[in-house]
Amino acid sequence: MTETTPGTLRPYMVLLMLFLFQTLNFFDKLVFGLSAVPMMKELGITPQQFGLIGSSFFLLFSISGVLVGLFVIGRIPVKWILVILALIWSVSQIPIFFSSSITVLIGCRILLGLGEGPGLPTALHACQNWFHPQKRSVPSAIVVQGISVGLLAGGPILTYIIVNHGWRSGFLFCGVIGLVWIACWLMVGGEGPYAKESHKETGLSDQAPVPARNLWLDPTVIGVIIMSTMSYWIVGMSATWLPPFLQQGLGYSQSQTGSIISAVYIFQSPLLLLGSWVAQRMLQKGVSKRTALGSASGYALLFAGLALVGSVYTSGPLQLALVAIAFAAPSLTTIYGPITLGAVAPAVQRGRLIVVIYSANAISGLASNAVTGMIVQAAGPEHLTQGYDNAMLFTAGILLIGAVSAFALIFPERTIARFGQLTRFSTRTQEA
Repeated sequence: MTETTPGTLRPYMVLLMLFLFQTLNFFDKLVFGLSAVPMMKELGITPQQFGLIGSSFFLLFSISGVLVGLFVIGRIPVKWILVILALIWSVSQIPIFFSSSITVLIGCRILLGLGEGPGLPTALHACQNWFHPQKRSVPSAIVVQGISVGLLAGGPILTYIIVNHGWRSGFLFCGVIGLVWIACWLMVGGEGPYAKESHKETGLSDQAPVPARNLWLDPTVIGVIIMSTMSYWIVGMSATWLPPFLQQGLGYSQSQTGSIISAVYIFQSPLLLLGSWVAQRMLQKGVSKRTALGSASGYALLFAGLALVGSVYTSGPLQLALVAIAFAAPSLTTIYGPITLGAVAPAVQRGRLIVVIYSANAISGLASNAVTGMIVQAAGPEHLTQGYDNAMLFTAGILLIGAVSAFALIFPERTIARFGQLTRFSTRTQEA
């Protein structure tokens, strides 16, 4: 079973490990939010302070993602990049078990963000090394499904550990399973038969680059930047603020919260698969990229924003259903956005465009955690429910801004035509 033999079980073993890599990634994110209430009580942390600690996770998240995407991937074997990232995750979780220092907690969260920033794009890059370009959509979707499963399984598993063994044990558990993953990956991981593929396989090797000014200031690209940044606002705050929102805002117990989080995300996995499949079928049938990708992104954020508003004014099962829609639907933009950028950008600029945008947009996670904490804090300790309602309404406004940007700016066909004219002009100029 060699690294360059695609007709074996090896690619699927690698795919399984990459799926688990993303699952553990979101275990690490979720444990902080699930530990929120007992942690705040024991350490005397206010909601505003908790929000700032949550924001510290994103301090180096975007920077590390951009730097790894631009300067590390392609230069160091991806097998070892993933080992280093998983090791950082484990090292950043274990010290929390042994300390009651808020400084240590903040330091560990910053370190975790440093390691997790490049996680998803690196995992997707590793996945593509093992599958032919025409057969990468489903494997890539499976890797992304690790996020949903991490949120789905992490709720009850981590809640059980926290309730029965203390909130610190949740962090220790995440650190240990990270080390177990590294041991398994060292036996399975590798570069794959398509690690050295040429651009000729995609048919885009002769496409000239677009001038940077035209590329980054194109309306479609700007639309994706705004849309993805607004979408990541709720993605970034979900693991930190959804658990305390359910407990302190909606009045559920900690045990119930773990089960509710699983229920909230239980349909996110089929939602992502269905959404990606529908978009792919639409494109294959000749539906415009504007409709299949741009408008679809807008509707995902529009429905999420309206659902979040509705959750503030309802109760019971309907309220939980609306919360599920609000926190799951924005994840569709993580599929539609990169596909849009991949469709409009020349091959030589595609990777950089996607990696930079989808690493840098995580900066909104830093802002969302801090702002949510300030809004909750402003309502006062006697009015936490109102504070959470205000925070969710503010977040709904952010999602609606993202929806408007998608509807108003994302027109891939226009961008493709515009870039085609620019590259043809550049080619004629060089020939002259």
